[in-house]
Amino acid sequence: MTDNVRSLALASSCAAFVAVPCLGALFGRGEQTGRYDTVITPPDYAFAVWAPIFAGCAASTIAQCRPGGRGDPMSRRTGWPLAGAYAVNAAWSLAAQTDRFRLTPALLPLATAFAAAAYGRAQRVGAAARPVLPFSTGRARRIGAASTPAVVTPVSTGLLLGWTALASTVNLAAGVVAAGVPQRDSRLVAASTAALLLASAAVAGGVARSRRGARPLALASAWGLATTALTRTRQPVVRWAAATGSAAITAAAIRT
Repeated sequence: MTDNVRSLALASSCAAFVAVPCLGALFGRGEQTGRYDTVITPPDYAFAVWAPIFAGCAASTIAQCRPGGRGDPMSRRTGWPLAGAYAVNAAWSLAAQTDRFRLTPALLPLATAFAAAAYGRAQRVGAAARPVLPFSTGRARRIGAASTPAVVTPVSTGLLLGWTALASTVNLAAGVVAAGVPQRDSRLVAASTAALLLASAAVAGGVARSRRGARPLALASAWGLATTALTRTRQPVVRWAAATGSAAITAAAIRT
């Protein structure tokens, strides 16, 4: 019963996570985040990263909610924090779409914290054994291999965490802009640049400590930072900070 309740919560929150931003863009004005552009916001094309994030999270949810996956150790350890991450991300999108953008700086860090909790738990789950497999000799043996949730969940959670960790930093700066501070205020530029470097260091550290999902985690963050570094309309100090962060995360992934 506990597995079924968790699976229902996970499936519902993931459906909202994917549907709310997509339907908002199709039938409304969308999230309109461009109104609060910051000096560290990645360019528009960088947000294409949401396509693999949505696909990965949907695949992970299906794997965890299928009858064979509900009792999997990975599902039991990560299901609830992932449901929280998906639900809060959906709430963030609703707030951004309904002119409540000042609520978003509180929501996105919370969603990131849920994703980080799920990612951390995924590191501590051992590989589950697959069922007994028949061989041509008529004999059977049990082989130790990762289950489907154990394979898919760290990948999708790494992508989600890697992007939202960076997005939370950007969203905090956007909240300051929404409160009336000029985008290019020198103090805001300095604080945003420092926050970008701190977020990059945190992600690089997470990548270095990861047992699984390190590359997806690195890829999502490094992508956002690299595209920011390549944006010529950003200040040189911001571009250099983004390039440094992307290089540090990539180096951590290579070493890992």
